[in-house]
Amino acid sequence: MRCTLILVGTELLNGATLDTNSVFMAEELNKVGIKIDFKLTVGDSLEKIEKALIFAKETSDLVILSGGLGATDDDLTKEAIRKFLNKKFIIDESELEELKEKFKKLNIQFLDKNHKEVEKPEGAISIKNDVGMAPAFYIDGIVAFPGVPRELYNMFPKFLKFYTERFCLELDPIYIKDIIVSGIPESILEEKIKEYFIDPNIEYEFLVKDYGIIVRMQTSNRHKIAVEKIKEKIYNSIGKYILGEDKERIEDKIFNILKKKNYSFSVAESCTGGMLSSRIVTIPGISKYFQEGIITYSNESKVSRLKVDKNLIEKYGAVSKEVAEKMVNGLTTDVGISTTGIAGPDGGSQEKPVGLVYIGIKVKEKVVSFKFNFTGDREKIRKKAVLHSLFELYKILEEDE
Repeated sequence: MRCTLILVGTELLNGATLDTNSVFMAEELNKVGIKIDFKLTVGDSLEKIEKALIFAKETSDLVILSGGLGATDDDLTKEAIRKFLNKKFIIDESELEELKEKFKKLNIQFLDKNHKEVEKPEGAISIKNDVGMAPAFYIDGIVAFPGVPRELYNMFPKFLKFYTERFCLELDPIYIKDIIVSGIPESILEEKIKEYFIDPNIEYEFLVKDYGIIVRMQTSNRHKIAVEKIKEKIYNSIGKYILGEDKERIEDKIFNILKKKNYSFSVAESCTGGMLSSRIVTIPGISKYFQEGIITYSNESKVSRLKVDKNLIEKYGAVSKEVAEKMVNGLTTDVGISTTGIAGPDGGSQEKPVGLVYIGIKVKEKVVSFKFNFTGDREKIRKKAVLHSLFELYKILEEDE
């Protein structure tokens, strides 16, 4: 079964609001085996919503709209659906009374315009909104939800249960396997494993994320075994670059080793400016092992906080192998990471260009450093430095294991 998502709201087009609803809906649709063919984003325009509906109904079994069900003049989704289906609006009195009761409990004045929130095309079936005002509704292969994420999250699973049961759908859930890779360029990665991507029942793609490159394989649940066989071949080919699978992240793997070894951990950051520490503290339970994240951005701070020799900085420069190693040596924990580099856009030279980053790693008495020349803007260079520092630490910890 195929569907089209229509996301309604000018704020989604001009960047004022980030779309998270489609991500949630895709994950829920995967569970029941409904595949998204198209995702359309349209502004608050009656004409444009109607055009999107025409396209969606011609190409999909199910059309899902999000946004534009409120009481203000720019909430036009219901009117577009009514016109498209050539239906009249009705109001269910019990739904109206329920809406008024919600307003009363919140001590909000109910205005005439608020009747619009429970209007629906004749013949539509409502989906109760337990956390907000306007209910969703379904009619003739079209379902419309409010754009408020928590309200959508409340009603969407209920709709899928209703929809699959009403039409006695026996769908095959969509199976997705993500393999997370780091330390190898995307183009080389593809060359190494593309020979395995020959099964026509499986869709393949590469996704570049802050935490690595995702090799994604998507199919129906009945082809799951074929995916697992391909996964085994990928491990045999590029196993040393694989960080994990699905929602597993490299910081989780590092945490597991720290926990097993009972190692204390800290970081000293210059160019990453706290970004590395922020990534680490997202791990539940890390407080038992992570002692501190020190941002030694200035040379003076490197000298006073990490005991880096001032003469060493003058001789080699703050962005150097020598300083990175001294920075990580200045940490008193079992395990440590240091970062120092030129994130740009200024500050580079022919000898030390923008993107040059040195990373120091310490595990007990062992201290090593790594040199990278990253590309991209300031933010991308810093994110790459974080990812590679974690990746290099993990490899050393794994060898230690």
